[in-house]
Amino acid sequence: MKQKLLAHCIYCLMMSITMTGCVSAIVTAVNLGLSGIFLEHWFYSWSIAFPVGFVLLLLVSPYFKRIVEAFIH
Repeated sequence: MKQKLLAHCIYCLMMSITMTGCVSAIVTAVNLGLSGIFLEHWFYSWSIAFPVGFVLLLLVSPYFKRIVEAFIH
């Protein structure tokens, strides 16, 4: 059970880093362009989005997994 929980936490960590990083970078680039202030604004945006995304994934991904399994089976 502990390994399953650890695997779930690592999965959520990797997914939230990837998704919030990409989305916040794209939105920041669209709004500001790739100027000198891009990195500063992107990092600020990502620092807000990452904890929200991580907690949200921890909470909702088990439910989404069950929904997908119900559709498949």
